[in-house]
Amino acid sequence: MSEMEKDIKTKTAKKKRKTPTLSQQNAKLKEEVEFYKDKWLRAVAEFENFRKRNAKEKVEWIKNANQTLLLEIVEVFEHLELALKSVKKEKSPANLQKGIEIIHNQMNQILEKQGLKKIETIGKKFDPNFHEAVICIEHKKYDENIIFDNIRNGYILNNKIIRHARVAVSKGKKKSKQPQRHKDTKK
Repeated sequence: MSEMEKDIKTKTAKKKRKTPTLSQQNAKLKEEVEFYKDKWLRAVAEFENFRKRNAKEKVEWIKNANQTLLLEIVEVFEHLELALKSVKKEKSPANLQKGIEIIHNQMNQILEKQGLKKIETIGKKFDPNFHEAVICIEHKKYDENIIFDNIRNGYILNNKIIRHARVAVSKGKKKSKQPQRHKDTKK
């Protein structure tokens, strides 16, 4: 065999080693298909999650869109409550008292229908997630960390706090003062 023939055979052998067989090409293509299929499935799943999250956020936004308006109405509602207390205290004419009660009840129903709930306070344990302590003093009736007075109502709108309740919290029961015995220092 001549040198030239050897050289051709060597080049042909190298070329054969470099050229993948059909089964190798097929395996490589299957790997590529799986890779792109996985990428496509992930993209579809991410898009579906985005769509669901977007729909959920839209529902939440709609539910809470009127939050500012409701807070303004709450101010008027609370003034109406004060007027009702005043009318009852002053023993105003029955028809005036009845009229204010009717308006108060209607406003209360409207606010509740919109998802607004008053935060419970008096007699409840102080919770900084719902309450804002304005004063903390000893109280003759209530134990430590129990709310004994509501200074300003707090509200929850669709399970979201929109205004914390301002409250007075007990440091604990007042200790009764007993006369102290003086020790006689003289003997």
